[in-house]
Amino acid sequence: MFLKNDKSKASAVSVGRSAFGALFFVVFLDNLGFAIVVPYLFFYVIALGGSTLLYGVLLASYSLMSFISTPLVARFSDRVGRRKILLAALAISSISYFIFGSAHAIWLLFIGRMLSGTTAATVPVAQAYVADVTTPNQRLRYLGLLGAAAGIAFVLGPAIGGVLSHLFGYGIPSFLASALAFANLVVAYFRLPEPTSFNINRSVISFGALMHILRTRKIALLFSIYFMFFVAFVFMQSALSPWLQKVLGFGSLQTGLIFFLVGGIVVFTQVVLLPLLNKKYNELRLTMYSILILAIALIALAEVQNLPSLLVVIAVFSFGFGIPYVTINTLISLNTPKNAQGGVLGIAWAIVGLAQTISPVLAASFFSFGVASNFNGLVFLVSAAISITILPLIFYFKKFQNKRTTTKNC
Repeated sequence: MFLKNDKSKASAVSVGRSAFGALFFVVFLDNLGFAIVVPYLFFYVIALGGSTLLYGVLLASYSLMSFISTPLVARFSDRVGRRKILLAALAISSISYFIFGSAHAIWLLFIGRMLSGTTAATVPVAQAYVADVTTPNQRLRYLGLLGAAAGIAFVLGPAIGGVLSHLFGYGIPSFLASALAFANLVVAYFRLPEPTSFNINRSVISFGALMHILRTRKIALLFSIYFMFFVAFVFMQSALSPWLQKVLGFGSLQTGLIFFLVGGIVVFTQVVLLPLLNKKYNELRLTMYSILILAIALIALAEVQNLPSLLVVIAVFSFGFGIPYVTINTLISLNTPKNAQGGVLGIAWAIVGLAQTISPVLAASFFSFGVASNFNGLVFLVSAAISITILPLIFYFKKFQNKRTTTKNC
């Protein structure tokens, strides 16, 4: 049963599947629009006269706007409803991609990306929607499916963007992203209802109470783990396109296919492997093991010199990334009161925005320094080192969790 608060079990199953199907589609199409621009973004900047450093700044501009707007928007969804916020974000997203595709100068790229960054709240609002309508035991499964929706988008998006940009230039795939966002808006308007639990209980905790939750040691530790995890990931993501061009001579098409591989393995991990692994290991242990695998893959990536070894390392990396993305979100949700899900998950995603703001410029700098030092993989070693620093935080959280009773969500 998906909508746990419906009075009729039969109606709950029917309405729940319909609502989650629409929510899955919203998350999928929204991420597909974002993923389409990933493989050619670096080349778009270069074509308009930019540099690798400016590319890093452009990535950071999106993340900065996400960092500023996401906690406010997600918190607002606790009060006015998830559906209204998702619809508004999708409309803005469609406009932002159209501006991006129309860009004839760097400053227009920045406007498009920064406007798009204000819509990043669709992720935590969708996660809060799931928290509204699931029990704690269901949370990992459905958050994993939302993660898979994003993963499928990152399977298809980079391949679509890479092929279309190679054949038709950078405007056409951007306009496609705009059209997808608009189609997403139409689907959500007709198919995505407000969560039943939200309609039944509209109480929202005060700002002071929200701040008290955020200051608890469990949430603070989980936020720290989430921040460092995404810093490590964005380091790798930001450097991968210029690294592939430098080391293997790849263009936007080949880069898109590499991101296609990453997305495919992430989806398989989240949909197939994660539920099986969760039967044997809890969320915290899964997080610890996968972070260790992620660090090992990043160390190996620093030494890659050919395509076969790249494919193996990328596969291991994707497995290591796919699990913590779901398990850390699940741990945050399970340790958050029901009436604060939007606010807390919004701040968690703002922390992701902060990581994405800081990391691209630093990654571009480390990459440039590595190239100048004749060590192209330096940036990946830095990313691995950041990943390793997460392990003591996980051990501390585990020790603290054993001493305290986990906050209940029901």
